Amino acid sequence: MTTAATKNSLGREKGMTMAELVIVLTITGALSVFMGTELQAVADQVYLNTAVAEMVGDLRYARSLAVREGQTIQVALDPDQPGVTLYRSSDATQPVAPMRNLMNRGIRTIRSTGGRVLSFHPRGTSSTPTTLTLEDRRGVQRVVTVSLTGIVRAQ
Repeated sequence: MTTAATKNSLGREKGMTMAELVIVLTITGALSVFMGTELQAVADQVYLNTAVAEMVGDLRYARSLAVREGQTIQVALDPDQPGVTLYRSSDATQPVAPMRNLMNRGIRTIRSTGGRVLSFHPRGTSSTPTTLTLEDRRGVQRVVTVSLTGIVRAQ
């Protein structure tokens, strides 16, 4: 049963007080800051995983192309850019595919233990065993290895 006093008090409450509004906005702002940094970390991890997958794919493609065409395919690494370009050893002026720029994936540097050019021979083997280290803008590193037998793995 409602009385006249409760009807009047219900009729007057049409919104939030200023204090309630400030508290809600403060809590929402704090949550968005924490969630924003977490979402950025997840996005950076996705970019790094994508860059590693693209690098592995390019190296495996170079190996299979060398076997299929019966000629040496070279993979030129540009650690400054950072990027990857595939060339036939018979014509180093014409790339097999456009250069893959890994900067748009958040990669800051590529370091190679086997030099700036990797070669895959018609038997599918590599000239030298190589470890490639991809580092993103946060300093997180992922490693891609190329064995002497030409097998490419991401770690």
